[in-house]
Amino acid sequence: MRNSLVRRGSRVLALVLLLGGGGLLVYRSSARSASPPRIMGVVRQTEIRIAPDTSGRLAAFRVAAGQEVRKGDILAVLQAPELAAAVEEARANAAGATADRTNVFAGTRKEEVDIAAQNVRIAQANLALAQQQHARAVTLSSRDFASKQQLDETSAALSKAQADLGLMQAISDQSRAGPTKEERAIAEAGVALALATVADLEAKFAKTTIRAPVDGRIGILVARPGEAISPGQPVMTLLAHNERWFTFTIKEDLLEGITIGSPLRLSTARGDRIDTRVTELRPLGEFAVWRAARAVGDHDINSFLVRSDPVAPSDGLEAGMTVWLDR
Repeated sequence: MRNSLVRRGSRVLALVLLLGGGGLLVYRSSARSASPPRIMGVVRQTEIRIAPDTSGRLAAFRVAAGQEVRKGDILAVLQAPELAAAVEEARANAAGATADRTNVFAGTRKEEVDIAAQNVRIAQANLALAQQQHARAVTLSSRDFASKQQLDETSAALSKAQADLGLMQAISDQSRAGPTKEERAIAEAGVALALATVADLEAKFAKTTIRAPVDGRIGILVARPGEAISPGQPVMTLLAHNERWFTFTIKEDLLEGITIGSPLRLSTARGDRIDTRVTELRPLGEFAVWRAARAVGDHDINSFLVRSDPVAPSDGLEAGMTVWLDR
C-alpha cells in the first residue's frame, strides 16, 4: 500500500515537471516570435505666439478663435495715445523744418535788400558828417578855440561812423548774395533729421496694429480688451498652415535604424501612409528613464524624442491625432 502511494506520487511529480517544462518552452517560443509593439506618435503643428513689439492697451480683436487668416491680416489693435501724440509732434517739426529750408533757399527778400542799401546810404551820410565835425574840431583845436576833449570826441565819432558804414555795407552785401552753401546744407540736414524722426515714430505706431505673420488659424485668445500689454507679451496664438510634423517617444532599445535624416513611414487611423524624414533626435530628461527592476546585472533604458517632418504636404491631419510607426 505504501509503495503504491509512492509510485503514484512519483508519477504525479513527473507529470507536473513535464507539463511545466512544456509550458516554459511554449512561452519562450512565443516570446521570440512575438512582434514588438507598434510605436505611436502624435501630430504636431507649429504654434506661433503673437505678441506686439510696442506697449499699449489692447483696444479690440479683429479675429475670433478658430478663424482662418492670411498673412498681413489685422489681428488686433492697441491704443497708444502718447505714441500718437509724439507722431503728430514730429510731423509738425518736420513741417517747420521744411518751411525753414524753403525760406533759406528763397534767399533775402527784395524789401530787405532795399532796407540794407538804405542803411548803407545813411551810414555814408553819418560818416560825412562825422568827418566834417572832426575837421572843424581839428581847425579850432589848432587855434586853441576847442579843447582837447572836444577833439577826442569828434575823433571817436568819426571812428564809429566808419565802423557803422562797414557793418551796413557787409549786411547789404550779404543780403544781395543770399544764403551760403553751408546754410543750405544745414537747412537740408534739419529737414532730413525731422523726416527721419517722423518715419521712426510712424514705424513704431504702425506696430500698434498687430498683423498675421503667416497664413494660419487662430488658436487661443490669451489677452482681453482693455488690458495693458507690454512688448513681447502674447495676446493670442496662431497655428501655421502646412507646418505639421510628428513626435515619438522611443526607448533606446527600439531606436535601431533611426538616425537624423533617415526615412520613416507612418500610418494614420484611416490607414493612410505618410513618408517622413527624421529631423531631430535627442534624449529626454531623467523623468523619461526606464529604471531597471533589479540593480544587479541590468541598466537603465533612456527614452528619446524623435521628430520627423513629412516629405510632401499631407491633408487631413490635425494637431493631436495619433500616428503609428511602420517598422
